[in-house]
Amino acid sequence: MMKSKNINHPKLSINLYSQSGAVLIVVLLVLILIMIVGTIAVRQSTTDLKVATADQVNKLLFQANDAALLKVEKEDRILSAASREKNDTLKGYMSGGEREGHKVSFCVRPRSTKLFSILEISEVDSNNALLTSKNNGYCNPDDSNDYVSEGRVITQMTFVRPESTSIFSQEGSGSSSNNVEPATTGVNAAIGCTTFIGYVTSVVPALSSAPLGDASSDGTNSIAGCFKQSRTGSSTVDSCLTALSVPYQTQQQTYINQPVGVTCVSGS
Repeated sequence: MMKSKNINHPKLSINLYSQSGAVLIVVLLVLILIMIVGTIAVRQSTTDLKVATADQVNKLLFQANDAALLKVEKEDRILSAASREKNDTLKGYMSGGEREGHKVSFCVRPRSTKLFSILEISEVDSNNALLTSKNNGYCNPDDSNDYVSEGRVITQMTFVRPESTSIFSQEGSGSSSNNVEPATTGVNAAIGCTTFIGYVTSVVPALSSAPLGDASSDGTNSIAGCFKQSRTGSSTVDSCLTALSVPYQTQQQTYINQPVGVTCVSGS
């Protein structure tokens, strides 16, 4: 008679709860990695966009400044060739003896027939006092007529006539002190060798949260007020726009007026 023997097999025990917890941790880690990679990608895209936008803005401002300088120089050459009176041209106006130490500003207004006109300038004398009879040149960001580049940019030009530092600063070989009488009529009338400095500043108000201001604004808390600041000293047009975080660009150009038939002894 055969006897049956009971054999006990070891049972395989699986903890489903432990496996589920491990899978959850792995999934969470993967999600965290995806979020980190996504955040880095978004930040990189944002940085690239800002760099691209800044580059486009810089190009736009440079083109506006360059166009203003080319236009005012071309206009001055044409008017000078036509033998107009000296006050009709920027070169003649700035070279007048009474302009020494003065600063003349005007807005680049595309609808104006002339870029430089003594009827549309703001002039500051050597004592930094604004001449009340000539206060129509500062740009007004609140006026659509003062915008260029399809209404996106405001451009203002300022020309500074430094005060003479030497008695020979305006001397020329064709001047009266060299036994040659200067011209008495036309664009070269009573004009010696003079130097004046041109500044052109363009801004994009739409890319700033700074207040625009208007024609009556006079402080440093608005874009309009910044345009009325000095070109030299502690508070300037540039420092004001920088403080307001306004995108801008300034170019500087030095001009030497050498009348026809005159060789300038000094360039300052």
